[in-house]
Amino acid sequence: MDIQLVRTVLIILLVIAFLVIVSRRTKENLRWSLIGEAFGEKGEDLLKDAARLEAADLDIRVERGVKTSFLFRRFSKDLDDRVAVYVLKEDLDQAEDILASRPRR
Repeated sequence: MDIQLVRTVLIILLVIAFLVIVSRRTKENLRWSLIGEAFGEKGEDLLKDAARLEAADLDIRVERGVKTSFLFRRFSKDLDDRVAVYVLKEDLDQAEDILASRPRR
């Protein structure tokens, strides 16, 4: 086989693999809806809300911090205490009802 043909086939395979990975990841991320995102003490309150949602048997996803590379870590010192809570879109109405009936502190 010609080396140019082999390169072309490998490039096509890499593009197809990339498209499959990105489409699967996008499909998975579209299932989730952001409930809240906060920093510091408000983030801790948001974690308490996430625990309430989890106690109500809702599927939730909690993200903590922001992933940054080694080079940009010094610029992102305030981003380490970030908290984001996601819930499945089909459970969004139920989650909003639970959070609306928030107990007084």
